[in-house]
Order: sequence, then structure tokens, then C-alpha cells
Amino acid sequence: MDNDAILSECSLEDLGRDGLKMYQLKTGFRFGLDSVLLSWFAASFVRGNSTKVVKALELGAGCGACSLLLLGRRPNVHVDAVEIMKTSYDVLRENINLNSLEGRIEAHNSDIRELTGAPKNTQYDIVMFNPPFFNEKNGPKTTSNKSVERLNGRFEENGELDDFVRVAASRVIPSSGYVVMIMKGDRLADCMKAFDKNKIIPTHLLNVHSFADKMATSILLCGKRGIKTNELKILPPLILNERDSNGDIVPTSVVRQIYDDEHKDCFI
Repeated sequence: MDNDAILSECSLEDLGRDGLKMYQLKTGFRFGLDSVLLSWFAASFVRGNSTKVVKALELGAGCGACSLLLLGRRPNVHVDAVEIMKTSYDVLRENINLNSLEGRIEAHNSDIRELTGAPKNTQYDIVMFNPPFFNEKNGPKTTSNKSVERLNGRFEENGELDDFVRVAASRVIPSSGYVVMIMKGDRLADCMKAFDKNKIIPTHLLNVHSFADKMATSILLCGKRGIKTNELKILPPLILNERDSNGDIVPTSVVRQIYDDEHKDCFI
């Protein structure tokens, strides 16, 4: 498929940070709050005032939203973005060109379970991923349309949770590097099991709630390999929504800061 044909299947989105824009497939897996939160969380493990180039790897990058947002938050980061779906990979390359980021991000079309090129041979300061939330145990595979990209984005078609964690463990710099991920709240036990199996010690956990009185809908989890401490910092919960004086649902001040403000958070 040529570039014009690819872009005809896309919508153009303003990422709302550092002037970045991106194409994404109209019928594919479309980025949302999860990508925003993952990029924000990952950036919290990069010192913003450092001139040292920080090497980051995104596993399952899709059209590149999370990688682009990380670059928008931290000017000293270089990203290798790995995506298996050829169409999404092609859109990712278009997004790199669109934002003139050729020197800061490279796209790689490969299965995360069989990395090729630089990702196969490089160790990274940050390895981040937003793996498919659902597996066969969660019930039938359903999507709002027949998009292969959307199916692969939601279900473990091209790698299970353990595959993502295993590959992250093999590519992160021991002791100093961070493995960062987002997952459905009810799969925290699966994440901890995968971390333990692959010798990653969880260091930071942040629970995400739709409202203050609701159970966590998702979790942001960070870990390191090759450290001796077992200290896990459970961060204050992130509440997404509240009701204003009129009873309308509005984003909390913390969420507005994540979307709109310069990055101030640092968990290291």
C-alpha cells in the first residue's frame, strides 16, 4: 500500500503537546488515555534536566502515540518503536516524518518475541509497553468492527503478557533501567507473576480509578532487573474524574495537569 492510500485510511490528530500531530487508522486500534498515562509515567523515570541521551524501547508501538508523547515530554530521549502490524508500522513511519523526528525515533517492523535490528542488540534505560488487555480467559474476542489492528491491540494475538515482560527484562539495563507498563486493574496479579518469573522487582505501583469511590480500572507498574531491594512504592491513586458544582463529570485537576502542563513529576 502506497503512502497516499495509507493516509486515506487515517485521521489526523493533534496530540496537544509540543506541537505534535499523528495519523491513526480510522478502523484500527486508536490511542486514548492509556497511551497518555503510559507516556507520562515513563517520563517520570527520566530526569528532564539531564543532557544524557536516554534510550527507550516501546514494544507494540502501534501508530506511535506513546512514543511521540514521551518525546514531547522529554527532549533527551531517543526511542526505538517496535510494531508487528505492517499497516500500523507504515503509519508510524509517516508520523515520524510528519513531526520531523527522524533523529529521535526509529520504527521497527517486527514481532516483539523475535526482535530484529537495534532492539535485538541494545539495552535500554526505559522499556515501556501497553500490552493487549485481554486473553482467552477473559471471554470471546469481540471488537466493534473487523479490524485486524484493533483485534491485535486488544487481545493477545501476537504475544501474551509474559512475552512482553520477558522481552522487556532481556532488553532493559540491569540495575539502572526501568520496565514500565499499563494494564487492566484486575490483571495486577498476572503482572506481578510475570515480573517475578522474569526476575523483575516491582518498584512503583500507581492505581488508576475512574472516580474516587470506584475500584481501580487500570494500573501503572514499574520495575527493575538486577536489584537487591524488594521495596515497592505504592503511589497515591490517580483519580480521573469528579463532579463539578453542577453535577457534571469533569477531569480532576491532576488529569488536567497530565494533559496540559509541563512535566513536573519525577519518581526517581
